[in-house]
Amino acid sequence: MKFLLDENVHHGLFRFLVKSGHDVKLSPMSIKNGMVFELAVREERILISRDADFIDPFLYPPSGHFGIWLLRIHPKDLEAQKRATSRLLKQFSLPEEFKGKVIKILPDEEFEFL
Repeated sequence: MKFLLDENVHHGLFRFLVKSGHDVKLSPMSIKNGMVFELAVREERILISRDADFIDPFLYPPSGHFGIWLLRIHPKDLEAQKRATSRLLKQFSLPEEFKGKVIKILPDEEFEFL
C-alpha cells in the first residue's frame, strides 16, 4: 500500500511500514494541512496523521481521498502504533477498502470508523 505520513507521526512507524514492504513517504516539514491532503490525494496515498483536523469532511471530503488514519495512541508508544497498524493491515488488505474512509486508531488496538 501507499502511505503519506504527516510530520507529527513517529518516524519509527515510517521505517516499520517500509520494512513491511509498503510505499511510504514523509510529508514535507512545515506545510499546511491542505497541502498535505492534496499531496496524499495526488499520489493516491493513505494519509496517517495525529492531527484531528483531517476528520473534518467539509475541509477534507471523503470522496476525494484514499483513506485517512488518525493515530490516537501516545506519540512515543511506537510498539503500540506498530501493533495497531499491523492489525489494521491484516484486517483490510486492499487499498480500495480505505478509500474515502477515516479510521481513528485507538489505544489497545481498537479502531473507530468515522
